[in-house]
Amino acid sequence: MSLLQIGAGGVGWVIAHKAAKHNDVFGDITLASRTQDKCDRIIHSIHRKQNVKNASYDLSSRVVDANNISELVALIREIQPDLVINAGPPWINIAIMEACYQTKTSYLDTSVATDLCSEGQQVPNAYDPQWAFREKFSEAGITGILGAGFDPGVVSVFAAYATKHLFDEIDSIDVMDVNAGDHGKKFATNFDPETNMLEIQGDSFYWENNQWQQVPCHTRSLMFDFPLVGQHQVYSMAHDEVRSLKEFIPAKRIEFWMGFSDQYLTYFNCFRDIGLLSVNSVKLEDGRLVEPLKVLKALLPDPTSLAEGYTGKTCIATWVQGTKEGKARSFLLYNNADHEVAYDDVEHQAIAYTTGVPAITATLMYFHGQWRGQGVFNIEQLNPDPFLEMMPTVGLDWHCIELPVGQPNIIDLN
Repeated sequence: MSLLQIGAGGVGWVIAHKAAKHNDVFGDITLASRTQDKCDRIIHSIHRKQNVKNASYDLSSRVVDANNISELVALIREIQPDLVINAGPPWINIAIMEACYQTKTSYLDTSVATDLCSEGQQVPNAYDPQWAFREKFSEAGITGILGAGFDPGVVSVFAAYATKHLFDEIDSIDVMDVNAGDHGKKFATNFDPETNMLEIQGDSFYWENNQWQQVPCHTRSLMFDFPLVGQHQVYSMAHDEVRSLKEFIPAKRIEFWMGFSDQYLTYFNCFRDIGLLSVNSVKLEDGRLVEPLKVLKALLPDPTSLAEGYTGKTCIATWVQGTKEGKARSFLLYNNADHEVAYDDVEHQAIAYTTGVPAITATLMYFHGQWRGQGVFNIEQLNPDPFLEMMPTVGLDWHCIELPVGQPNIIDLN
């Protein structure tokens, strides 16, 4: 048995640690990235934390350009893994899926292939390029598991669990994500800055009244009292799972919300207003072309550097309302993750931890034969029960509480 992981950022860091902790199931593990030193840093951390379960299996690193399909195919054919985990940025998904198809190798990722703000790539079109592989993966006899992080990922498993066990009919699904932690910086992103800034500057798309609704980012808001971390203001955002939930779980309204502090939004708005969030190249006086967003990324702290000393907790939740046996019901399914606990376990922070742990939980589901099939599947299409039973043993617990019935008090900030 063997596993190939592509990507060595913050999420890849956590996935690699957790994979090594379960290498009695996965066998040999290879980490691959454009920068081999990033892989080697992770491997050094794994050994430092003594997170290798079975020392007889190999843990090694390789160089690969994930945008180069021929390089990917050559590496996969050499390693011959049972599964490829894509832990890289979302824009490499299609290349890796094509390489997996050509080599007849199963595939798993944590986020959608689009950037969520480019024309034709917003939520209503999200997943279309990856869903185009359904027939190819089926013909090749391989499995593709999409969106196996937390959001997307576990939040959709929560919705699938609610559909299976708690409701006969669903009125609304609100996915909410709050980081109440403190990394001590005036401004920083908790995962890849380029991915983060592209994600949160796009218009929000949500599903309501049998059609897609669209509003500018950070103009639709609500206050919510989250378990352990208290009241936070959250903002409607375009996000991967809104599209897949709409596809697979019938609901009258589906919306994603994320919490941002006033300070964070002040910095964000300033960056956007002066053009630093643009991906369009600008010419410097010496004639060189640079992308403003890449310059900003180079200036911001590496998300991995935030981990040591990070304090506080996160809360990510799926709030589902509907009816069961004719009675209106309202349930919140959620997880609280602790930054200090994450650092003690894998030397990283809870944002990466909440993505990496579900990815390895889904990988265990695949290796145990519980999440296998010929074709491409979003995580909400699969049986939620064994996943939610397994996830606490990998590192994240979850809870379900009943709330008073009532629609959220949504504020229009336009």
